[in-house]
Amino acid sequence: MPPKKRAADDEGHEAKTSDFKKYIAAYAATSTARTSSLSKLQETVVKKEEPDNAGLIVTKNTLMWFRTDLRLQDNTALHAASIRAKVGNSFLVGLYIISPEEWRDHDEAPVKIDFWMRNLHCLRESLEKLAIPLVIKTAIHKDDIPGIVQSVVEDMYISHVFWNAELLVDERKRDASVKKALLARSNVQVEECDDQCIVPPADVRTKTGNPYAVFTPFYNTWCKLVDSEPHYLELSQTPERNPPEIRTTFAQYFDQNPPSSYPHTLDINNMKELYPAGESQAHRRLDSFIKNKASRYQEGRDIPQLEGTSVLSPYLAAGVISARQCVAAARTANKGKLTTGDEGLKTWIKEVGWREFYRHIVVAFPRVSKSHAFQPKTETVEWSDNEEHFQRWCQGKTGFPIVDAGMRQLNSIGYMHNRLRMITACFLVKDLLINWQQGEKYFMSQLIDGDLPSNNGGWQWSASTGTDAQPYFRVFNPLLQSQRFDAKGDFIRRWVPELKSLNDKQIHNPHGVLSPKEFAKLRYPKPIVDHASAKAKYIAEFKRVLALA
Repeated sequence: MPPKKRAADDEGHEAKTSDFKKYIAAYAATSTARTSSLSKLQETVVKKEEPDNAGLIVTKNTLMWFRTDLRLQDNTALHAASIRAKVGNSFLVGLYIISPEEWRDHDEAPVKIDFWMRNLHCLRESLEKLAIPLVIKTAIHKDDIPGIVQSVVEDMYISHVFWNAELLVDERKRDASVKKALLARSNVQVEECDDQCIVPPADVRTKTGNPYAVFTPFYNTWCKLVDSEPHYLELSQTPERNPPEIRTTFAQYFDQNPPSSYPHTLDINNMKELYPAGESQAHRRLDSFIKNKASRYQEGRDIPQLEGTSVLSPYLAAGVISARQCVAAARTANKGKLTTGDEGLKTWIKEVGWREFYRHIVVAFPRVSKSHAFQPKTETVEWSDNEEHFQRWCQGKTGFPIVDAGMRQLNSIGYMHNRLRMITACFLVKDLLINWQQGEKYFMSQLIDGDLPSNNGGWQWSASTGTDAQPYFRVFNPLLQSQRFDAKGDFIRRWVPELKSLNDKQIHNPHGVLSPKEFAKLRYPKPIVDHASAKAKYIAEFKRVLALA
């Protein structure tokens, strides 16, 4: 029987004061939360063993379904699955489902998918060393996924399926469909584990039991929990080796190889050099950052040319490294402190806190994962439909050097410095008056570290439509941002070579300081808008909308 088509998403479902507790309870009920020490996990798994009708324990194999958690270390569900396999004296096997339709639904960048495939290849090799086969399947349609999991369960004699819970609406509905199909037809046990967040969404609430909608009080509570409950940063162990007999029993599954790459338009060798795949590479990057850059992070994080950030975001987005591992390492380097101590380390930990915050938001307010404004009153803004302006922004040809440098970096290497993400986003929304949703979509289609909660949260902050948003009347001046964060123009020269001959003052505003003849020689576009006029127009439109709310 083919799997039933999934119901349409309930875009109106909100976790307001009245129903947040119900929603968060439902979320918590479907997950094996990290609310007790991982050392107690074995006891939990053993208790859930069920005897058959004859009163005997039926030992079958255990399946780990990998998704956005392509790692062996500190993988909560994988650790739990390994314990179950050992207790049951059975085999542990892995599953990964390639699902192009889901990639298209989320506007995943080809360069990001390529990074996933490269890391999946590394994961398969690491699992193979532990005699753990990784089954690779492809879902032509996303609704085929329950049937695919079901067939693997039957073919490999699976009695327990483990996965790490996902946070977005579509993925949670998909997993519910898979779980329903397995329970109905196979009588298998399904375990969802909390893994994506350091502190699960069910655990961080206001005194009245509601979700936080402002970062600072959220972060204060989050830090108190992490400081007072050591298990939140307890790292789970890597899985144990399978018995050698598995290589004979499931020999055919050890020959499966994921695609070694995925087609994209960027320089393949350059991308491999910039973002090498594998857990060891992620940890090498983390260790190098903490040793060489973290103490100066507070001063250097906003200067694109300094490359003072960790650039771990691609690895976090693919689950090649966990946020727990990052914060645990940083806190250790900071002598056990989260909010005090070294300025650079505590600031970097706080940035990971922002990532946590946006993940909690998509759970508590699922409409934002469907590209709805966090503040519904802002959805009546009359945005510009100027397609030429949008394309000029996408191409990095706006005539504003710092904006163009950021966009060209994005288009060239699938990555953009965080300060430039704010500058380019604010420019699109507040200078061009173009819907933030178009920018959100374009970023996701290009970013190697595309992450819906963080990308959506960042765009809504910039557009003044989100939680804890920048006030609508605060509009970045691209010239001042350029002069402040790229004072010598080195970053602009790197990405906008038309301007490399200009001096440090000219490069920020060539159209404004050069003669018409001198400017024409550059073959660089004139500014597509006047900033002062565009700012006034944007503020007037936002005032109109808020007056109607």
